[in-house]
Amino acid sequence: MEVQVSPSCRTICWAVCLATLSGPSVAEDRCKLYPTGSVIEYSYELVGPDACLAFCEQTEGCVAWSYTPHTFNPKTAPGECRLLPDDGTREDHARDFCGRLDG
Repeated sequence: MEVQVSPSCRTICWAVCLATLSGPSVAEDRCKLYPTGSVIEYSYELVGPDACLAFCEQTEGCVAWSYTPHTFNPKTAPGECRLLPDDGTREDHARDFCGRLDG
């Protein structure tokens, strides 16, 4: 027996699957978060916004993060990762990344 699935149902199913696989947060391009209070932790050893996001996910109390790549070699050089206990203040910034954890 063959089951027919409407195109709209397929679209909804794919959207649900992709949302489930996307993870708890994604990096926003061209933004910087400034803490409203203190920073949980700084790291100058991480390369890329994905590493900063992963560090936030593994750190208790981290709600949001902001990553600034160094300008001398942004593909391989470490940058500055800031882990925040709150959503902070968001500002547009030409070369930075930021994100908030969902949940």
